This record gives sequence, C-alpha cells and structure tokens, in this order.
Amino acid sequence: MRVLIFGLGILGGGFASASYFLDHGDEVRITDLRSEKELGNPIQMLKEKGATLVCGKHREEDFLWADLVVKNPAVSPKSPYLVHAKRVTSDIAYFMSSPLVDSLKAIAVTGTKGKTTTVAAVTHILNATGHETVQLGNMGISGFSVLMNFEERLHNGRALPEYVILELSSWQIRDLYASMGPKIPNFHLVALTSLFPDHLNNYVDYQSYKDDKWLLFGSRNTRMIVPKNVYSEVMEISDIKSRHVRTTESFLGAEKISVKIRTAWSICRSLRLGIKQISEALLTFRGVPHRQEQLGVKNHVVFINDSSATIPEAVTFSCANCPWAYHLICGGTDKNLKPDGMLQAARDASSVYLLDGSFTKDKLIPFLTEHDIPYSGPFSSLKEAFDKAYKAAKSDTAILPHVALILSPGAASFGMFRHEFDRGDQFRRLFEAVEDIDR
Repeated sequence: MRVLIFGLGILGGGFASASYFLDHGDEVRITDLRSEKELGNPIQMLKEKGATLVCGKHREEDFLWADLVVKNPAVSPKSPYLVHAKRVTSDIAYFMSSPLVDSLKAIAVTGTKGKTTTVAAVTHILNATGHETVQLGNMGISGFSVLMNFEERLHNGRALPEYVILELSSWQIRDLYASMGPKIPNFHLVALTSLFPDHLNNYVDYQSYKDDKWLLFGSRNTRMIVPKNVYSEVMEISDIKSRHVRTTESFLGAEKISVKIRTAWSICRSLRLGIKQISEALLTFRGVPHRQEQLGVKNHVVFINDSSATIPEAVTFSCANCPWAYHLICGGTDKNLKPDGMLQAARDASSVYLLDGSFTKDKLIPFLTEHDIPYSGPFSSLKEAFDKAYKAAKSDTAILPHVALILSPGAASFGMFRHEFDRGDQFRRLFEAVEDIDR
C-alpha cells in the first residue's frame, strides 16, 4: 500500500503513523511545509527506514499517488490537496476502525480544558483497581502506537486491555467522523469536561467549534456525562432525550472532589467503581505535566507549571485553585479569543508578567490598562519574565510563609516556543536552575 503522511507534526503523531506503515512493509511518503532541518532527527530516522520526504511544499502528484492519506489534525479538512486523495484517515480513525478495538470498552473524553487530566486520572484509577486500561489521543499518544502495541500483544499471546480511553480534541472528533461516518463504532461512554470558546483563529465562530464537539453527543452513543452548565444544550441535540445523560455533579461524592478531577470521579462512578476504591486510587495519582503541575518549592516559593492553560478562562480556573498569594506569568500568541476570562486571575495576582506575542500586545495589554491592573513586560524571553517574577515572589516570603509563581499563559505558545509543552519544559528548566538556599 502507498501511504502519504500529510503533515508530520511536532508532537510525534506523524512519526508514529509513518513508523507503523513502514514496519508493515508499506511504501511511505511524508509531505510537510517545513524544511528538513526544522523537522530534525525524527525525519532522519524515518528516511533510514525507507520513507520518502517532500519538504517545503505539497504536491498534487503525491496525493494522486497515495492509496491512503493520513492527515494531521492541524491540517484543515478544506485543504485543496485532499480532493485528490482516494482515501483520507487520521490516527484515531484508523485505530477505531481496527477489529482489535471491537472487544474493548472504548471511552471518549473531550472538552475545552481538563481532558488530559481526566483521561490520566481515569486510566490511573482503573489500572489501580484491576481493570487494565490504555490511553491515547490528544495528550500525544498516537493511535498507531497503541495499535502496534496491541498487535505485538496478540503475537506474543498476551490479552488486550479491558478499557481504552481516548482524549479527543475538536479537530480529532471532526476528522474521526469525516473519515468513518456511519461506520464509527459506539463508545461505551462519552464525557465532556468543560466548554469555553477556543481555537477561534481556526473556527469561524464559537458555534462551529461546539458543533465539532457535539458530533460525539449527537451520534448513537447512549451513555454521556456533561457539566451541569451545558446539560440543557446537550439535551437539545437530536434524539438525545432517549439516552442516559448525567451531569458530573449528580454522582454521589462529587461535591467533595476537586473540580479538576470531578469528571474523572464521575466516569469511574458511572463504571460502577466504589467510592472507597476511587478515593484510595486517587491518593497515588500525581497529576499531569503542564497542567497545574507543582514543580516544587525553593526558598519558600512554590513553582506551578500551568503551560497548557491556553485560554483565558483556564488561567482564572487555575489561579482560583491556588491556596497561596501568587505572581503570574501570562500572555502569548492570539487564538482570536477575548481576554475577559482571565480578569479575576489578573486582579488577584500580586504581580503580572507578560510574555510577548500578538495576544499580549493587541488584547491583553489594553485589557489590563482598561481595568487599571499593573503589569511588567512584555518580555521577549521566558527567562526575563521568570527572573523578575521570582525576585518579586521571593521578596514576599519575608512576610508570607509561602508564595506561588505560576506560569499560566491563557494564550497560544507559537512564536516564542515550539508548542505549549516546550514552554512548560523551559519553565521547568528555569525552576531546576534556581539555587535552593534552604536545603
């Protein structure tokens, strides 16, 4: 089979896709607008395995050549090149179309924020309670990587897991349903963590963004968990009244659980796990990198990496959960979102430090000025913002037992960073370089 990887991506998805087909003896081409140098070591490894690379442009002839095009979720479905493709798929669609998935209980989790933490927590709880579970999707685990693992298991006589949990972005949902249509299998359970305006630099409006989310809820899936504030909207979707829809707040014990893992609690309760089982499993759950991740304490300053807070509302959510006075690093690239959602977080911050970018210059600075909120910056590097924020936080420890320094941008990372995880990794390295004089 001739396979074209349309967009290698920067988080490993395209690499996993190409590797899967190369390992199965297929002929693989990769087309990407970036240069070979920008693609780095992964592309060299794929070339050594036999892949052909087309850099800096896309060619109509490659799409006509391919029997199968594997589309990166970031590629628009309206790309003119796709009209030449015989068949288009994504890593999630290819995974879900495998007969190996038929025997598994598949759970889909989507939402604007909280997806990765929810999926990680549910996976941890189910594994801790004797229900083997594998996760994949938007957190960076390719469906092709998991499919390869399943095939190796069967080859070696090992059983497949009981559950598979998919974290799905709006783009991944869109591509999944576009690829599989009516052939998509039913999910055992579908959950929505939260819903806010997002990716409006790629969607014409908030409704079109929601419409992609609603594909999961308007299909044949019958068991659903949603936040209370969108329950009525979900119930208005065609034919949904005949289905089992519950809010995260309706499960026994949910009111005592932190908001960030309430959906995970609700999913596990829906799967008939006991309160004691779930509570004991959560004692060993350590959270997810880049999502309200407490890196540690140095010189009485608590460093919190919340780099995955890429919308304004997520900043306020994260800061509201901080038990200490905090200094905030925020700002970045515009996603066509309004800054209003981070007003409370900025007001409550002891000081605000801005990372440079289109969102910062065009929206955040005028917004902070309008509300008389002082700020420093914008800074052209994370280190500049970090050093000034840390100095301010450390000075506060003279009168407070602990102070937090939070990276919670409320904006995209592109321009200054490769992606949000690179931003968080840089923040972690800056934290690690801080000398802890209290040791």
